[in-house]
Amino acid sequence: MPIDKPPPREKATKVAIGVVAIIAFVIVAIFVGFNLNHLQTQRELQSGQVDPRDAPKSPTDLQAPRPKP
Repeated sequence: MPIDKPPPREKATKVAIGVVAIIAFVIVAIFVGFNLNHLQTQRELQSGQVDPRDAPKSPTDLQAPRPKP
């Protein structure tokens, strides 16, 4: 008894659904990541304290680079 292969249209539909699902997952992951980052930034702003990793380390950290002649 030979195994019947699914018609090409059904296979293409399954592949298309898989691709759409992967793209949707990536979009949702990016959206959630940005929201978590925004939440952390909002907490820092509301508390008035900056994360020590984001604080300037030397007096020149906040200065713009000097233009080259």
